[in-house]
Amino acid sequence: MAGTTSAAGNETLIIVGTGNVQNEAALAVRGVKITGWTEVQIRCGVEIMPWSADLIATEWQPGRATEVTVNEGDACQILIGSDPVITGYVTTVNREMTPDSHTIHVAVASKSIDLVESAAEIATYQLNSMNALAIIRKLAATAGISVYPVNGAGNVDIQIFSIILSETAYEAIERVCRLANCLFYDRPDGNITLAPVGTRIVPSAFAQGRNVEAARVRASQAGRFASIQAIIQTPLVLTQPPTSSDYVDQFTALTRPVSAVAYDRGITNTRPWRKMLLPIESGDDANYDYAKRRVQWESNRRYGRSQVIELTCDSWRDSSGALWSPNTVAQVSLPALKRDGIEWLIVELVFRRDEGGTLLISSEN
Repeated sequence: MAGTTSAAGNETLIIVGTGNVQNEAALAVRGVKITGWTEVQIRCGVEIMPWSADLIATEWQPGRATEVTVNEGDACQILIGSDPVITGYVTTVNREMTPDSHTIHVAVASKSIDLVESAAEIATYQLNSMNALAIIRKLAATAGISVYPVNGAGNVDIQIFSIILSETAYEAIERVCRLANCLFYDRPDGNITLAPVGTRIVPSAFAQGRNVEAARVRASQAGRFASIQAIIQTPLVLTQPPTSSDYVDQFTALTRPVSAVAYDRGITNTRPWRKMLLPIESGDDANYDYAKRRVQWESNRRYGRSQVIELTCDSWRDSSGALWSPNTVAQVSLPALKRDGIEWLIVELVFRRDEGGTLLISSEN
């Protein structure tokens, strides 16, 4: 995968690892650490919430004649070796028997599943004069989750922020992060990281002929726009019916385009008519500070999602022995795919083990 200079617009890298790994996956539940899973898939990333795991095995602890009981709703932890990866809950347990086998399939989700699936309920549905971090902490606290900022992420004052009655806590947090230009994602301990796009670089992370066994590059213009224009809608949009044959001009008159535009030069030179109007979530933006950050963030993210490398790596760990982690910048060398010596952001990882061996799937942009 390759990288860009824009903070939110790095391309996407997906890594899949095969071969030997230092340690095996385990499910810690009810005081028991269950290992020996025949199939493992652990998925995590900066745009994935909740992080999740699927484990398949017999219902007997390898090497022990004791039946292991795993029930839906159990608090649990997923580990690789001694390293925690996910802290959360068993969401689903499927048991199956045939004349020749007796298996169990366990699905696990991180604690943030309660933010994704539960309503955003706080004492007041309008928050005034708070910074983004404070708002996000208030929303996360409803599920007993703490928020840990990195490098000042979320230190952006928001004058007015209203919770939509029907939205989940995750949806409200996601809207705040758009205004604060930061990422929020799970931590192995079950809490949440709030961070800018990662700056920690793993040198010579993935290289053709060394630790990369397969790779695929995708470059696309889908979902990208030559320009993204911020607009502030007025109540007249909701109350005044169309009266003109020129609906475009009427809509423009009923909204307030502001001096906040982001450009994607890769589209501007070929299809300049591709434009997007983006309503700004904040109700108080006299200097258009939110609007400028918001449209640039949107343009960067759309570009980043359009430039992807997916690769299969031969290990779940980097050369230092640490597990690969999301929001890390990786140096990638894939000369056969014309991606050589460029830095890419790891946005998604899938640790996988099945009959085909042990795999690490990582997505970078």
